[in-house]
Amino acid sequence: MNNLIKNELTKLFKKKSTYIILIITIAFILLTNIMNSQIQNLYYSSGYDEESIQIFEDEMNSYSPTNPEEVQTYVEMKTKLDMLKLMQKYGFNSWQAYIIETKLGSDGNLYTINAYTYLKNSVSKEDYDTAKQRYDTFIEKLDTDDWKHFASNELQEVEEQIRLEEKTNHPDASTLNSLKIQKQILEWRLSKNISYQGSFLNSCLRNYQNSSEAVYSYEQAKDHSYEEKLDYFSDLKSLHTSKYYIENEIRNISDTDNRAILLDLFDNYELFILIFIIMIAGGIISDEFSKGTIKLLLVRPYSRNKILFSKLIVCFLMLVFIIAFTAGSQFIIGGIIHGFDSTTVPAVIYNYNTRQIETMNIAMYIFITSIAKLPIYILLMTLAFACSTIFVNTAVSIVIPLLGYMGSAIINQLALIYDIKILRYFVTPNWDLSQYLFGGLSNFEGLTMPFSIIVCFVYFLIMIVTSFIVFKKRNIKNV
Repeated sequence: MNNLIKNELTKLFKKKSTYIILIITIAFILLTNIMNSQIQNLYYSSGYDEESIQIFEDEMNSYSPTNPEEVQTYVEMKTKLDMLKLMQKYGFNSWQAYIIETKLGSDGNLYTINAYTYLKNSVSKEDYDTAKQRYDTFIEKLDTDDWKHFASNELQEVEEQIRLEEKTNHPDASTLNSLKIQKQILEWRLSKNISYQGSFLNSCLRNYQNSSEAVYSYEQAKDHSYEEKLDYFSDLKSLHTSKYYIENEIRNISDTDNRAILLDLFDNYELFILIFIIMIAGGIISDEFSKGTIKLLLVRPYSRNKILFSKLIVCFLMLVFIIAFTAGSQFIIGGIIHGFDSTTVPAVIYNYNTRQIETMNIAMYIFITSIAKLPIYILLMTLAFACSTIFVNTAVSIVIPLLGYMGSAIINQLALIYDIKILRYFVTPNWDLSQYLFGGLSNFEGLTMPFSIIVCFVYFLIMIVTSFIVFKKRNIKNV
């Protein structure tokens, strides 16, 4: 048996196609990391650019400040244009741009200044002087990079709103909860020194706010659909992981670095893993028939079952190899491009069973995830192996599993949209066990991990038994 396995591995690593797929995989990993290195993680994106200024300027110029019927619109347009030019000064995606759009646009000071100039007698000199003083202070804080001034003012406003809401006879619970979430975020911003500038922690603050409000809304409601429960689980995860990153002030990571890609290894590179193993399994038997070497193999002192079993073992070994190769390549290439610092931060997992955050080494997380993903790879590999044995045609043996993989999304969508119960017994809704990790829910209501494992095992057994029966009875005299 050992000699058979060794000979099969030697043959596979002598094939050019093996190295072509590996080279393509490395090239894609390299491209993915280069593209991710160019992506900036911004907490705030204004949505404006140089072209926006030109558009507003042209529109403003179409109104006359001397025309009584148009002067009001002119002042409004000029106020908006002045804001855009101010955002341009600091950068459209800077923290200053965020403050300008959210604060200057609502305090009315800039509008008052323009109204005093163009709308005669509509604004008093006293109101103008007050607005001008506040505006100058506003600009001074922007120029001196004093973002804490705005955060502190916002915190005071929120605390005052909470106080007023709590003093009412019937405070609105939803409003009060939203204000308390805002207060928590502002307190974190000041205590953890998280400016409004784009950063990973800024993203965490935003995720925490959105998730907290969604979780509260779900928990206040009485009746929930299964889809809403799935969203609730997702929001719980986002809330607690974001809170962990904020409270521990983890700054040396991003959503696009080496660590992030490693944590989503199978989402990023699953197709290449499948292509590699399907090509191996799809040709491991059929190639012997097409080249006529099957006769030389069967005259050796091994039973047909042992020969076929050794080839199946080789397929499993190659599956382990391609997963390890992909993870190792990503670690090295990602480390060279992004640096290795981020990989020192552990994987942060929310355990739905214990309702607590857990951390683990990234390598351990990849290992656990790979075990959960194995049914997908094993079943498609086994399908290719069975087709290779039954049809002895390499092309057919490769195409059928790939079509099955691409069609799985359609089958799963049909099962979800139309609630087709019988499809719960099909393999594709069950083969991704990662959905159950750490107490997670299946995308399909009613499915459990034991049930999914049984379904996958039954399909695997059917394909393997069929392969061995066909191979044992196949006539090779005319090969």
